[in-house]
Amino acid sequence: MKRVRGIALLVALIIVALATAIAGAIAFDTGLGLRRAQGGFAQDQALQLAGGAEAIAAQILVDELASGTAPIHDAQRWRSPIGPLEPLEGVRVSARLSDLQGRFNLNSLVQADGRPDPQALEVMRRLLIALELEPEWAERMADWIDADDQALPGGAEDSVYSGAVPSYRTPNMPITSVTELLALVDFGAARYAKLAPFVAALPRDATINVCTASAELLDALSGERQWRDAPEALRRGRERDCFPSLDALRTTLGAERFDALRGSVGLGDRSSHFRLDVDTVVGSNGFTLYSLLRATTVAEGPTRVRVMSRQFAE
Repeated sequence: MKRVRGIALLVALIIVALATAIAGAIAFDTGLGLRRAQGGFAQDQALQLAGGAEAIAAQILVDELASGTAPIHDAQRWRSPIGPLEPLEGVRVSARLSDLQGRFNLNSLVQADGRPDPQALEVMRRLLIALELEPEWAERMADWIDADDQALPGGAEDSVYSGAVPSYRTPNMPITSVTELLALVDFGAARYAKLAPFVAALPRDATINVCTASAELLDALSGERQWRDAPEALRRGRERDCFPSLDALRTTLGAERFDALRGSVGLGDRSSHFRLDVDTVVGSNGFTLYSLLRATTVAEGPTRVRVMSRQFAE
């Protein structure tokens, strides 16, 4: 009789243990499902809010570019951060625009006929040196884009990339993202972190806006160390207007070099390509949206801003 009771007690304990395990699994799955639902809802909410920030930024750009002739510079409204805004309790949104034409356009390293551009290569080498990077990366990037398979001195073509593991080939066409720098053999994340804020991947006909160009890029254009040693003077000069102006830069560079650069990398005081960074916090979840905006103005028509690409990160 005692033995029967013992077996019954053991069976009861096993049943209780199994029930507890099943209940725990159900509770875990329920909690995980709830967490997923909350995360999905937060992501959807963040995307909607980021879309609203895009619309605000686009309208700001339309207002600034409406004249069609006035320079685009850092003292204008588009340069001021948007927010932080709190449309709902526990939700924050902030955004900022940056002028991609204030950077060196990597696609300008190659001419329209697919051959490397000597003037652009010279500017790129100087920019790399200013950032304490090896200047030969200019040739390697040009070889990545140009139409042939003949390596420039210090450059690299398919013969180099075919030896990588895994092997790959150069695209021999314009790039659409500066992240392609990471595809260059041995370039690495450290060099990328230094160079990425100073370069862009834009259509080849996009000009450098001298009003928003960095001190490093201005020095790379002139071939002299001037603005890197006077960042405060550059900041003060840009508090109210375009600085340096195209006329001032022409005087500094000389008419011949100015015209050569204008025909090569392009020099101007207007912009149509901008990057928008939108940071959204929903509860404990943080999201970032990176948008490439392009403004276009047709003859006797309004300025329009289009979203060319988006990248969403959590």
